[in-house]
Amino acid sequence: MDTIAPLANASDTLDTFAKYVRVMERAGVNFNQFTLPINSRTARRNLADFLKAGCPKLTIKADGTAPSADMTCYKLASAVLGEDFISPEEVAKSRGGVVYTDDQLAQFGDTVPSQEVLEWCRDNGYMVVAGPNRPMSMLEIRDIRSDYFYSQKGGWYAEQAFARSDKADTRWIMLRKKPVPESTSKNWNEQQTLLGNDEETPNVAEVVWCVTTYKAVRNIYLRSSIYVRTSSLVSDGSHVGIGLFDAEGLHVNGWHDDNRCDDIGLASARKQ
Repeated sequence: MDTIAPLANASDTLDTFAKYVRVMERAGVNFNQFTLPINSRTARRNLADFLKAGCPKLTIKADGTAPSADMTCYKLASAVLGEDFISPEEVAKSRGGVVYTDDQLAQFGDTVPSQEVLEWCRDNGYMVVAGPNRPMSMLEIRDIRSDYFYSQKGGWYAEQAFARSDKADTRWIMLRKKPVPESTSKNWNEQQTLLGNDEETPNVAEVVWCVTTYKAVRNIYLRSSIYVRTSSLVSDGSHVGIGLFDAEGLHVNGWHDDNRCDDIGLASARKQ
């Protein structure tokens, strides 16, 4: 098999690229297929992910078409993140009443995070979860599976604005599975200084969606022994904390921002 020697100058580079074009033309790739990534952001990203993955073999369908782009991207995401990647198909299968449209599934397929971002998520303890099929508040998420909540109806937060107005959107949500490192025993302002440039504090609906979805799909409780502050606000101006998620249900509390407790950390999400 031919291999490419190290390139010494620009003319060698151009000669090598010309050889690449000729080889690919002999393999059946036409000009329109070559230039598609120039005009299509999705095609460009798919090609980049494919090349970075080492050009893995794709199983071509009987009609001569390739697998759908979303399935190919999902395989890459699963290879990088394992059980910490949850696709919309897995959500729909495990969460009753959540049904995605074809357009929504296509959008998820087109917006799978790049391999670089997926690897960042893996290295920083993040999960990547498909959001709900419509913007959902914490109370709407509770309606799907109330036994996942300590207060299965009512509760102190039922009339709070954040429980209805803060939403988890129909998009990929990248959420740290554990509290931000070293974020316990600190107040709100001190916790915020621990976030990286690519991170932010998610709202309560985003955190609740992800941890309850992880339970529904993977049958694993997250936040089982500690609370995390979110960006959502109680009427007194303090930030909402969620945690202690086990068989008794997910607890929701309001924590004064100046409290420094060893059982309250900070939630973090990757910026979109």
